[in-house]
Amino acid sequence: MQTLKKGSSGKDVEQLQSLLMERGYEIEADGIFGKATEDAVCREQEKGGIAADGIVGQRTWELLTGGGEAPWRLTAADYAHAAEMLGVETAAIRAVLEVETGNKGGFLAQGKPTILFEGHVFWKQLSQHGIDPARWQKGNEDILYQKWTKEHYKGGMKEYDRLERARAIHREAADSSASWGLAQIMGFNHVVCGCRSVGEFVAAMEESEGKQLELFVRFIEGNKWDKYLRALDWKEFARHYNGPSYAQNQYDKRLAAAYEKYR
Repeated sequence: MQTLKKGSSGKDVEQLQSLLMERGYEIEADGIFGKATEDAVCREQEKGGIAADGIVGQRTWELLTGGGEAPWRLTAADYAHAAEMLGVETAAIRAVLEVETGNKGGFLAQGKPTILFEGHVFWKQLSQHGIDPARWQKGNEDILYQKWTKEHYKGGMKEYDRLERARAIHREAADSSASWGLAQIMGFNHVVCGCRSVGEFVAAMEESEGKQLELFVRFIEGNKWDKYLRALDWKEFARHYNGPSYAQNQYDKRLAAAYEKYR
């Protein structure tokens, strides 16, 4: 299904409207995505615990066609749990997740966590495990290199092909060299996230988006950035989370605006 929003029209909009009508919304299946359709979509998104932006992308289609039955997807209870862990409002959690992760799903359609494998990190990780990476580089140039490049990114399930080849060399180093889940946290950050091993970290990432959100919260706690969220100090949070260029990219202003929206 294509991504739909206010102003869209056609057969996919008719199907969307039919799904909404089945859920009790008094709208017409006229194929025109107007305000009534947008309002109904926002209400369903809010019920399903996903960003209520009125845009019908993959996660919203899954929510509407599957009845929200995918147990690994984020729920309103997950947001509430994360907010309670940090002692902040749910709106603050939603704002951070929107701005810092783009509200991208933590799972691929195949039910596996979203990952991105980094070959330059794998080089360092092998070295830290006492393995000479140069010895394994021939034939593995797309998973083992010294400097960062996006040249070898494949995206989607093809990233798992790269990961599995790296695991065949050294599993722990490989899992530490991929970014995982909703917030794309690197595996080598597992200790900061409260996990005893990268294996425990990966298992949690595979469990649900709720668990991924919990690890994200622990990542914030582990780095001692939670105090800025409690104070709603978006400038300091952005400075620590995004680095010195936060102002240039207006991360603090975007966080504040997102917070006001969800509040």
